[in-house]
Amino acid sequence: MFTVPEKIIYALPEQIGNTELFVGRKKEFDYFLGDWYDYLVNNMAQSQAIVARRKKGKTAFLQRLFNILWSCPETGVIPFYYVIQDKPVTLSGFAEDFFTQFMWQYLSFRDRKEEYLSYPIGFEKLAPLVEGDKHLTDAYETMAIKKKEDDWDGMWNTASRLPAALATVKKMKIVQIIDEFQNINTYIVDERRNTIGSLSGTYLDLGEKREAPLIISGSEVHGLLEIVRRLTARFEENVLENLPEEEAKEAIRKYAEIYRTKIDDIGVDKLRNLTNGDPLYIKALFSSKRNTKKDYVQEDNIIEVYTQEITGGQIFKTWGEYIAKIFLEVNKRNAKRLLLYLFQAGEERTRAQMIKDLNLDMTDSELETKLLQLIKADLISQGETNFDYKIGKDKTYELVFRRLFQKEIDYFVPDIKKELRQEMGGNANF
Repeated sequence: MFTVPEKIIYALPEQIGNTELFVGRKKEFDYFLGDWYDYLVNNMAQSQAIVARRKKGKTAFLQRLFNILWSCPETGVIPFYYVIQDKPVTLSGFAEDFFTQFMWQYLSFRDRKEEYLSYPIGFEKLAPLVEGDKHLTDAYETMAIKKKEDDWDGMWNTASRLPAALATVKKMKIVQIIDEFQNINTYIVDERRNTIGSLSGTYLDLGEKREAPLIISGSEVHGLLEIVRRLTARFEENVLENLPEEEAKEAIRKYAEIYRTKIDDIGVDKLRNLTNGDPLYIKALFSSKRNTKKDYVQEDNIIEVYTQEITGGQIFKTWGEYIAKIFLEVNKRNAKRLLLYLFQAGEERTRAQMIKDLNLDMTDSELETKLLQLIKADLISQGETNFDYKIGKDKTYELVFRRLFQKEIDYFVPDIKKELRQEMGGNANF
């Protein structure tokens, strides 16, 4: 069992900013620093995939996990954190960056140099730092040769295999944490600038290296799961859910303190009911530029700020613009009707029920194709069987959608403020 140090060294700058804003995730830490850590040191750990919709706190959790592991050099368990960017990059550039980032992070752990993480430098600057270490020198020289030969495949082979190879020869453990992993098949291109759609296949065998198991995650849930499931049981799936009730309340109190917003126990309960423990929604309420009164004891202030966030703030940008983009790729009206139908149903529905209830002029096969597009967009999910479909309970997502499209679909304009009061448990007729 891993013991979390009393003082965490935040060697890797965390995206959350103020480190005090990180609250909870006890269930996840209990697993990764409990059973999974024990499996790791006993050479039995299975690689893991963490899935959740965007802004659920995946990156915050992974970066905190990195810093906890980095803070304990006595364990000999070395963390490596890498983000695959959502922009086109050549395989050679990707391989060089992956290799360079890994080497700098390894050296930062070895030499206890935080600055190697906050201010990493390029590949060539590594040369003097690897002198005296045969394995690091060999790896660096091999990469330099492959780079000079313009051998892109050789560069990636060297880079991707280095963590497991180094962990093996040095009799240590390396935890590879790769964020936005779904981008590996989307943005890495070959010499002809064609996407390498099978690059994730690199991890068919590397995903089983017990000396350097992976923890991967991504904000495109379906895209990540498609990759994970093609890797045939190499990765165990973990869903990062909303914060449980007590952790959500703790987060609300912490955000209120940091953002100097007045709140009482009743207000905490209301915000927890309203956000259902979603980290994005909690953050949006307190960091919003509309939170000018800094007083969430008053329910009217909560309603006013949240309404504006749903219609034009952080929440809207996360959901509204994303939804609108998806409707450029599928038949707009039927897709919107399907989403509204599932929101109103509040439970799973079969394709046969949808065709009948919505009087859809399409075949079962055509409907299945459309629903699959919505699943890939992470707007709906599969139900109990491949014939069933549903939308998870999320009043905020529902209101963003209905505010944008319900009038167009059935000529009804939702009363957002009334529904928010109901969700909080307040007086809807206030």
